Amino acid sequence: MLTIEVFLLNKKHTILLSLLVLLYLVNGICSINALSITADEGSHMAFGIKMLKGDPARTNPEKDNSKMPVTVLNVMPRAVEQVFHKNLTRNDWGTGDTIRGRYITLFFSVLIILLVFHWSRNLYGVNAGLFSAFLFVCCPNNMAHAVLVTTETYSVFFLLATMYCLWRFCNTGSNKHFIWFALMLAASQLVKQSLFHLYVLAPLCLLVYAAVMKEKIKWSPLFIKTLIAAGISWVVINTGFVFWHMNTRLGDYHFMSSLFQKLQQLLPGRMPVPLSELFVTGLDQAKYYDQLGGGHPNSSFANVTILGQSSTGGSFWYYYFVSIFFKTPIPYLILAGWATFLCLRNSRFTGFMRNEFFLLAPVVYFLLLMSFLYNTQCGIRHLIFLYPLLFIFCGLVYKKAGKKGDQLLLLMLSLWLLMSVGQYFNNYYPYTNEFIGHKKNAWQYVGASNLNITQAEYLLDAHLKKHPEIKRAPEGPQTGKFVLVVDSYLDIWNTGKYQWIRKLRPVGHVEHSYLLFEVGEKDIEK
Repeated sequence: MLTIEVFLLNKKHTILLSLLVLLYLVNGICSINALSITADEGSHMAFGIKMLKGDPARTNPEKDNSKMPVTVLNVMPRAVEQVFHKNLTRNDWGTGDTIRGRYITLFFSVLIILLVFHWSRNLYGVNAGLFSAFLFVCCPNNMAHAVLVTTETYSVFFLLATMYCLWRFCNTGSNKHFIWFALMLAASQLVKQSLFHLYVLAPLCLLVYAAVMKEKIKWSPLFIKTLIAAGISWVVINTGFVFWHMNTRLGDYHFMSSLFQKLQQLLPGRMPVPLSELFVTGLDQAKYYDQLGGGHPNSSFANVTILGQSSTGGSFWYYYFVSIFFKTPIPYLILAGWATFLCLRNSRFTGFMRNEFFLLAPVVYFLLLMSFLYNTQCGIRHLIFLYPLLFIFCGLVYKKAGKKGDQLLLLMLSLWLLMSVGQYFNNYYPYTNEFIGHKKNAWQYVGASNLNITQAEYLLDAHLKKHPEIKRAPEGPQTGKFVLVVDSYLDIWNTGKYQWIRKLRPVGHVEHSYLLFEVGEKDIEK
């Protein structure tokens, strides 16, 4: 349905949308080949390979806890090669396979552009749809992950698709849209564990919508639809997790998290769990490592760092609010504020509930959830699935921009966006906006995990070749020019290394992820 309606555009709009997709792909392909393998791409690839081989047990919880079946897609290029070349071996530690796997993520992410355009077009018109698609294409936080073998980009699509289908179902009451909603809801469970909260958010949205719109709840159809949705989830989840040890008795599980251990104590041990053991243990392990927090020797993520603060095993309620403020292009913030003003001024509450409610409810829900109930705070990447919803909402601005002054402002904001994001070409992950003046100080505001996931090693190597006078920082005091990755400068793993240089202030940065120091004799004496 989505692709058919996209191709029913007139020629001008089809050309513009195609150009946006083409520019997006060219930009992504450039980044794919420029970026080094990141900290967790290897484990995502390894889990995808295990899934293909039919032995996907989470034997290394620290690495496997957040890995999901969707990464099988990224392994497919190597799998196809292996079919035609049975004796194929490589000695590059999986680098080539990972880089080829990145293309799958990139091309899959085109679906997000089309869905953003489609939803915005339905709400605000075709030109507003193109504007929303343009905003997504320029988003540095989404582009940073659309070229990696991780689950972030897949989560962006499936959250968006689930909410879109829910919106369509609520506005039409169509059984077709309900089935699509149930399918997207189920498929999201194969992508990212935080999307399990859709089983809370979706019913909550339905209840609020029904209450506000004063729709009488018909209990019999509701019960039938609930059974259908549960059945679809059961089939999709178990199929996606290859029916691995399905119906394992609850008492036979060895849970790690206190939450699942309590559930195990409350419920009968002989009760079979009608879901794949792989799905259940993934939720349990993810909860355990969130409960443990970051920075410990056996943690799955490092210290939480933000606004010059660092926490081992803890979190900061303002982490994501600060990250969004500094890592979202300022034009987006202005447009979101503008759209909110227009919505409050012009929209009736019932009109808002029919449309914008389904865009903003996930934003509010996940922002509050991740800020106050989660310790896992290792970069804005855990919330990038909220951006497309806001871009669609910003389509309202384009629709209402009838005056020349408003149109000129939109043009200026668009140019500002392009110039701001363009400075990070090929390395979008450490993007920060103009609220941070000199980027050598970005670590003080957004911490380490918002700036580095080891994606810029190739770029650093190229810089060091051009500037042989700059060396990687040694562990002991020396004079000269040195670079040190922001992770080590903030000592996010509590190693105690580089104490001598951590007392100094950086004089610059290299590729935004590495800090530059000029060390003299007086600096060492300090």
